This record gives sequence, C-alpha cells and structure tokens, in this order.
Amino acid sequence: MKQGFFYRLRQDTDRIWKSGMGLMLILLFLCMGILSHSPDRGMIVIILYGVGCMAVFAGFYFLIVGRVSDVLYKLGDMMEGLAQGRPKEVFPAAEDTILSRLQSQLMRLYDCLHSYEEREQQMRRQLDENIGDLVHQLNTPVTNIRMYTEFLGRDDLTPQERERFLSCLAGQAHKLSWLGESFSQISRLETGMIRLKPERQKLQPLILQAVGQVMEKAQLRGMEISLKGEVQAEVLADTRWTAEAVFNVLDNAVKYGDENSMIEMEVAGLTNFISVAVRNRGVKIDQEEYHKLFKRFYRGKGTGETEGSGLGLYIARKILEQEKGYITAGKSNDGRTEFVIYLACDQN
Repeated sequence: MKQGFFYRLRQDTDRIWKSGMGLMLILLFLCMGILSHSPDRGMIVIILYGVGCMAVFAGFYFLIVGRVSDVLYKLGDMMEGLAQGRPKEVFPAAEDTILSRLQSQLMRLYDCLHSYEEREQQMRRQLDENIGDLVHQLNTPVTNIRMYTEFLGRDDLTPQERERFLSCLAGQAHKLSWLGESFSQISRLETGMIRLKPERQKLQPLILQAVGQVMEKAQLRGMEISLKGEVQAEVLADTRWTAEAVFNVLDNAVKYGDENSMIEMEVAGLTNFISVAVRNRGVKIDQEEYHKLFKRFYRGKGTGETEGSGLGLYIARKILEQEKGYITAGKSNDGRTEFVIYLACDQN
C-alpha cells in the first residue's frame, strides 16, 4: 500500500495505541504487585494508574488534532493560492490518497476555469480589434458618401455629373454593405460562432458554384475560366463555406488579372489533400509578399487604385483552416500568379 497521509496516521495511532496499551498493562501489573505487598498504598497506585491512562489518551488526542490541523492549513494555503492565480501543490501528487485526489480535482477545475477566462479575454480583444478595424475601414466610404451627397445638393450640376455622382454614391453604398458582410463573417469565424461541418462530397459542384458567382464579373472584363484535372475527386468540405473560399480566390484573380486573359483552374490529387490551383496573368506579386497576402487588410504593392479591402484572401484562409486545409501563393512554371487551395480528402 502506498504511504499517504491516512496510512501514516493509522500507523502512528496504532503504534501509540499499542504502546499505550502495553504501558497500561505494565502499570496494571505493577499496581497489582504493589497492592499485594503494601495494601495501604492502594490509593497512590490507583492515582498513578489513572494518570498513566490519561497520558496515553491525551497523546492519542493531540496527535490526531495536530495531523488534522496540519492538513487543514495546507488545504487553506492551496485554496488561497488558487484564488490568487498561483496554484501550488501541497500534497505529493504521486500518492494515491484522498487528499492527493482532491488536490488533483481542484487543479483540474482551476485549469478549466482559467482556460475559459483566457478564452473570454481573447474573444474580447478580438472583438475590440474587429470593431476598431471596421470603424477604420468604414471611414473612407462614409466620407465619400457625405462628399457625393453634398455635390448632389448643388443646383449647377449637369445631368452627366449628377449621373456620375449617383453612380459613385451607389458604389460606395455597395462597398459599405460588402464590408459589413465581410466583417460579420470574420467575427463569427474568429470567435467560433460559425462551426463548419465538413463532409465527404464531390469537388466539382463546389467549384462550379464559385465560378457561377464570379462569371459575370469575368465576362465584363473579357476573361475566361477553364477547369481541368481531377475534378471528380472527393473532398471533406462544408459546401457553403468552401465555395465561399474558392469564390474569394477567383474574385481576386478576376479583380487583379489582365483583361481578356484566361484564368486556369487545375485540380490534382495528393496524399492527404486535393489541390485546386488558380493561375492567371495580372498584377505581379513579389516573393516577400506571399506570406502577407493572407493577412487581414493587406493589399499587394501592385494593386494600385483597384477597388479592394484586403479581406477576401484572409477569409478564405480562415475557412480552410477550420477544414484542416490551407492556401498558398506563388508563381507557376510559366511565370503566372498562382494560388493553390489544399482541401483535406482524408479523415486523418
């Protein structure tokens, strides 16, 4: 049996009890011998015997009280440390005793409460950051809307100017709506409010859904989209959100690609992933920018005046991470810009 507190306490009490009982027997025999030889000293002998018995029971009592008090003080120190955020083990964790088990459960409870507290603080920091970023991003379109509204209030505007200002006003309103929707997606993804549910399914319908959403914009710029490779492959993906990630990558290719060019999509099977490469010719991306493109609000050096906020690729990365996938940026062998989406195809 492992030597824990109660085991040692029982040993000590047994030892004292046996010693006390032995001493009491010795005293009893001595008293009987004294009484047999000197009956007139009987009262003194009885008093000595009673004092010896009381000493044995007093020792037993003070031992128990001392050990219990020691345990209570240690428990008090441990609880005070937990309350102050400084957990400390006061009982040997290797011992299989009630106190060690109680200590282990209290430590686990503290770790759970501490992890919840850290998560709540992280969510608050993330929310504060999102609100600050949203206010910063909304400032430009709001300022533009106020400016165009003032212009439209003038009496000397020509019909052409009024039409142009109305078009600009509609564009800024659309941007506000898009920013609000994007930030809503980001906040829900980052705080865990959105739980993706990947399931095994064909990849081709997901790609076609994303292509359908971007096709009109591509046609306006005279661009075509081709699809080749293992398009019938199966992947583990959430239908809606994976299509959103692919759309963001395609939308980025249409937005920054050359007019009247071809966007090529190629699907390839790997060991644990299915890759979807999106290649096009357009804005040149420096190699040192590859890892920055998926950060929130980052826009490449060559984007110029092209409309954008730097959220599309960031959202795509967050979606893929929740599906145990990832995305990379680079150049293809022929020098075209290439974004590769990696979707999991294995449960492991």
